[in-house]
Amino acid sequence: MRGVGLKLSMLLALVFGISGSCSTGSDPEDIIDDVFSQPLEFCLQIHNIVNDMAMDVNAIVMNNLDTNKDTIDDEIASCVTPVIHRTNEIIDSVVIDYGTTTCTSNGGRFKGLMIVDPSDESLRNFEIRLSEFYSNGFDIRGVLNFSVADELGRDFSFTMANAEFDYKDSNDSIFTFQVTSIASDFTFIKSEDEDIDFVDDIFEFTTSFDGANYEGTPFSLNSQESLTYAYSCNNIIGGTALFQLTDIGEGIVDYGGGDTFDDCDGDVTVTAEGGVITIGL
Repeated sequence: MRGVGLKLSMLLALVFGISGSCSTGSDPEDIIDDVFSQPLEFCLQIHNIVNDMAMDVNAIVMNNLDTNKDTIDDEIASCVTPVIHRTNEIIDSVVIDYGTTTCTSNGGRFKGLMIVDPSDESLRNFEIRLSEFYSNGFDIRGVLNFSVADELGRDFSFTMANAEFDYKDSNDSIFTFQVTSIASDFTFIKSEDEDIDFVDDIFEFTTSFDGANYEGTPFSLNSQESLTYAYSCNNIIGGTALFQLTDIGEGIVDYGGGDTFDDCDGDVTVTAEGGVITIGL
């Protein structure tokens, strides 16, 4: 899936508190649209952004840590400048500079800096700090922790806790959304056509996400089975997750069947209250 910015209907719902209202209509699609679509789109938007951040770090940094160059330039978007800082031969940090205008990298839409600091000399654990970092209209503050299981660019996990996502509307009002915690574990499955580059890599992963909207209403998104991510699609393309909105209800998010051709469109279906709707992200 790709987040493409908050839709007008979502913004109006968030600003005026519609996201927590219940429909009294009899049409199941109307019910789940009123109850779930706005908070669900926000939840998926945030989840997408953090997922994009981790996958971009995996693609840019983890697949290039063995380079002798000071600036990574292999298989990256032209708008990205990743610079490796070393003391002698020891890597101190990798600064990924996305610039001051929107830069699209592996499907993510970023501005600002991600600073990747190794937490130990083994180059298996990293802390990712943000500086004036923006994605899809959000000013993001927080730290992402990234751990490699064994081989760089393959199995990895990431966590993020107590982060804040600020959105400024047209009246310069700021709405802050809390990310209580996100944790995901990725397992490398294959590279299509036995491509030696990461661009065709496919991963399976499990994820859990807890957060709250600007009014403090908690929500969560938890995978029910392994989800599938494909770099060739820059999307989650398979699996299901359970979305829960506290004191309101829950819905099943279906990301697709995991096919890199049929399920590459970023559409998800949500089943709740006896109805099914489609959300494009």
